Amino acid sequence: MILGRVIGQVWATRKNPYLSGTKLLLVRPLAWSLPDHDGDHLVAVDPVGAEVGQDVVVCLGLPARRALGDTRCPVEASVAAIVDRVEVYRDACRGPRFRFPAGRTPATLHEREG
Repeated sequence: MILGRVIGQVWATRKNPYLSGTKLLLVRPLAWSLPDHDGDHLVAVDPVGAEVGQDVVVCLGLPARRALGDTRCPVEASVAAIVDRVEVYRDACRGPRFRFPAGRTPATLHEREG
């Protein structure tokens, strides 16, 4: 799963029938663990009603398709939750596997010692 911020919406006049009636969002990841591809955004289907500017949790692969209720959907990313608040334990984020890119922290980020 990826923590990200909705930065826009994607409109498509023609979509796969499985995507009929769905909203497509442009999400910029705020934190993720060593992505296997370059890119600063992804397109995710939104079954939960997120809006531009909100922080969201995005699931990838089969869980993304399950979130839509049908594993046959041609979907790689889906919004699983709208985030109310994030607490980051400073010591837990040390090391090379986790990073917040410069200038991209959640609006409600709270750091805790621990």
